[in-house]
Amino acid sequence: MKNLKKLLAIVVCIAMMVPTVAFAATSSPAKVNVKSATAKSLTYNAKSQTTTIVVNGKTLTLNKDFKVVSGSLKATKAGTYTVKIKGIGNYSGDTTVKYTVNAQQSYKATAAAKTYNAKNQTTKVTVKYGNTVLKRGTDYKITGVTKAKNAGKYKITVKGINNYKGTKTIYYTINKAAQKSVKVKVNASKKITVSGVKAKAKVTYKSANKKVKVKNGKITVGKGVKKGTKVRITVKVAATKNYKAYSKSIIYKVK
Repeated sequence: MKNLKKLLAIVVCIAMMVPTVAFAATSSPAKVNVKSATAKSLTYNAKSQTTTIVVNGKTLTLNKDFKVVSGSLKATKAGTYTVKIKGIGNYSGDTTVKYTVNAQQSYKATAAAKTYNAKNQTTKVTVKYGNTVLKRGTDYKITGVTKAKNAGKYKITVKGINNYKGTKTIYYTINKAAQKSVKVKVNASKKITVSGVKAKAKVTYKSANKKVKVKNGKITVGKGVKKGTKVRITVKVAATKNYKAYSKSIIYKVK
């Protein structure tokens, strides 16, 4: 009799467990609502880019975990975009998320050097993102001195606009010109003539022989210097604001 009661108790327990086990085997996990979804921000790179949707730290797969109801996951230009998504598969609900394509600031700017030519000159400013040459007024704007006449160093500020941001400070130089037209001659009256000097640059003379003096181009030979003696005389033209210094050595033969 006791054994019969034990057997019945076991049967009853098994009968009660079977529905529970069957339900556990067939039930699906609870779906995750997409209401907490976020979209990854991007940075402009001159190409079409696709943002990703993340829920609770997991990146969802398009058309498996969610679908796009309106808007687009793809964008090219810098700006803020809105996209509405709906959960599918293991995800439920719908929500609207925003993502940003940030303006690019990794661009480079240069300005071409010039050489003084007594005229106003405009430097060429080149702004590039990678190998792409950017357009003034579309991608950046310029402030500062882009046109100048005199030799010197000039400052330009480049500021990114639209798909670009940030500022770059660059410099360019108008270099001093060379005194290319200078001519030096010695005439029969022991006079050194220097012609072709630009900008009224100061001209000086230096003799390698202490007994042979040169003042204002006039050569004076002191006592004891024999005829036929060769003397090196250096003619120097001083640098000016816009011209480089110049020097030339000549050999004077005492007569």
